[in-house]
Amino acid sequence: MKLFREPLLHFAVAGALIFSAYSWINRGEPEALGVEPVRIGEGEVQWLTETWTNRRMRTPTTDELRGMIADFVNEELLAREAAEMGLGEGDTVVRRRLAQKLGFLIEDTSRLVDPSDEDLRQYHEANASRFQTPARISFAQIYFNPDKRKNAVSDATSTLELLAEGGGTPPQDLGDRLLVEGAFNDLDEQAVSNLFGADFAEAVLALEPGAWNGPIESGFGVHLVSVTEKTAATLPPLAEVREEVRSEWLRDQQAAATEAYLARLREKYGVIVEESVEPLLSGDTVGSLVSR
Repeated sequence: MKLFREPLLHFAVAGALIFSAYSWINRGEPEALGVEPVRIGEGEVQWLTETWTNRRMRTPTTDELRGMIADFVNEELLAREAAEMGLGEGDTVVRRRLAQKLGFLIEDTSRLVDPSDEDLRQYHEANASRFQTPARISFAQIYFNPDKRKNAVSDATSTLELLAEGGGTPPQDLGDRLLVEGAFNDLDEQAVSNLFGADFAEAVLALEPGAWNGPIESGFGVHLVSVTEKTAATLPPLAEVREEVRSEWLRDQQAAATEAYLARLREKYGVIVEESVEPLLSGDTVGSLVSR
């Protein structure tokens, strides 16, 4: 019974009663305490509905929408309380998730705009290289191994002169043995690049069918090349690639919207890069980030 006569206990009970009474009196006035309540209006419902529709390709049912609204309120309440408690301070995961969430919001907003036929037509023409079918090529090659020859380039040049004179030796009997084939049919630039390297592919795609050409270097060594057939890159009509063009248009719109939003945030908050860090960034990067 001695415990109930302790002054500290009396003070604690009295404080609890006062706090409870104050909370009960002000229970319906969160804004009076400087706390902005979570609001659910037509804008929030529309955003939830559009987000669901864009990702599921259908409108939500009444029960699904109710569930989304409940989840939105719960998430907002927990996020506010976590922020109030400082749980996100110094937390890389929380910071990344918040940035990701805002990024999704920006993307969803830009996705609401659907391109017109004229938008797609202009985009299709302005970005022809994205949608065209690649050039294709068939060619034969003669290989000169630099590990087995004193001067592979010189030997290839001499062989090229011999071929130009119409010597009787078959091309397949000239040069050195290579594990890959001597002739290739109907390859695009990427396929040639995968076999011999990007520089070789670019050089071969620039050749015209007919005579032997070279020397052309690859990752293997030195080659002479004769193009036997070549099909130029073509741009399919918009009707054939409409969905691909639309997807690319939307992706570009999202990227532009995100960059514009980030530019406004940089202007709003400012970014200061310390001099010790500037050497790690390119000049253009520093210029786009820093607010002096």
